[in-house]
Amino acid sequence: MSALNYSVTTLSGLALVLLLGISGLSAPVAAQDRIAALAGDGSVMLQSPDGELLVSLNPDTGLIPASLLKIPLAQVALTTLGEDFRFETLFYTNDSGDLLIRGLGDPFLVSEELDRIAAHLAQDGLKRVRRLVVDDSAFEANPDLPLELYTDQPYGARNSALAVNFNTVNLAWDQAGRLISGESQTPLTPLARELAASLTPGAAQRINLGDDPGAGLRQVQQLFRLFLEGVGIQVKDAEFYQQAVTDDWTLLHRHPSSHSLRETLEGLLRYSNNFIANQIFLTLGAQQAGYPATSSAAREALQQQLAALYGVNYGTDPQILLMEEGSGLSREQRSSGTAMLHILEVFQPFADLLAVEDGVLRKSGTLTGVYNFAGYIPGPDGLYPFVILTNQGANNRSAILRLLRQRL
Repeated sequence: MSALNYSVTTLSGLALVLLLGISGLSAPVAAQDRIAALAGDGSVMLQSPDGELLVSLNPDTGLIPASLLKIPLAQVALTTLGEDFRFETLFYTNDSGDLLIRGLGDPFLVSEELDRIAAHLAQDGLKRVRRLVVDDSAFEANPDLPLELYTDQPYGARNSALAVNFNTVNLAWDQAGRLISGESQTPLTPLARELAASLTPGAAQRINLGDDPGAGLRQVQQLFRLFLEGVGIQVKDAEFYQQAVTDDWTLLHRHPSSHSLRETLEGLLRYSNNFIANQIFLTLGAQQAGYPATSSAAREALQQQLAALYGVNYGTDPQILLMEEGSGLSREQRSSGTAMLHILEVFQPFADLLAVEDGVLRKSGTLTGVYNFAGYIPGPDGLYPFVILTNQGANNRSAILRLLRQRL
């Protein structure tokens, strides 16, 4: 397999044309010429399974990686927490007959999980609750994390130590225009009905719970109450109560998530869920510095692990890799093609966590004017790591990927 590797920055367009005219327009050279035209000032890398660079365009240019950063986040989480790590949610009682729910950041605290928790509490003999209290104090109140502003879409959901159904509500209407839950496993809460009152009945939609952390906690309390009552546990007081756990509370039940970390990361990488990403990011900080988790502690833990995994300047040098949170939403973050290719080399044992699209294992990274791919092209002799980083108006990444596949 022949290879022609060069940096676009070293050759003008005319010089490249002359070079091609002199040397002959072989198929690999023609493909790389087209790749260079599509990529502009972007970076494109392709490496063989044995480490030979087949394409290397602008390898050292720092570009906005967007959600490609979920790949090193996953690697750090696997290294730090372990594949079998499970998030937990804790349940406490006091002498007054109250039940306190303390969240520790489980991103998969979904309705099916609440159903299992309620059944377990009933089996353990819990029959009635005076007050249902929620505790989200395991995360700092306002973590310094980027959010999609002015959107009610689920990818803009706010992170919290205690959130249900990804801090979203799924609403729908039947054929008669009556409000129903958008998912059969989740009953409608008073908050869901309140939110729906401002919407026009129509297609089902999942909306996030906005900038008010109290809205998410109200949904937690109301949904837990419905599930508890569904198994015969009476909740006397329907008012909203929020309190951090103290020594006055006794641990009643420790609930591990049904999802291992590996399963959680599979959901993260295949669906690029920003909420999951920063739940993991904050938890990395808590594992190192203790609770409450803070964005500053998480950032320090992340950068230490990036340096340990990839090299001393990874995580802090914007010309190599600058990574300050987990989702990739921040436009201040950077990665070079060389850095991302090295990350893929280390991540290769977990390549199966990536989504398969048209026979390619890949992760996308998309923001306005940012169109990236990274992953592995399966070949007859193994996996070919590739990186496409383009920060430009035109979305040429799929065309570039097709040309990369022709190089195999």
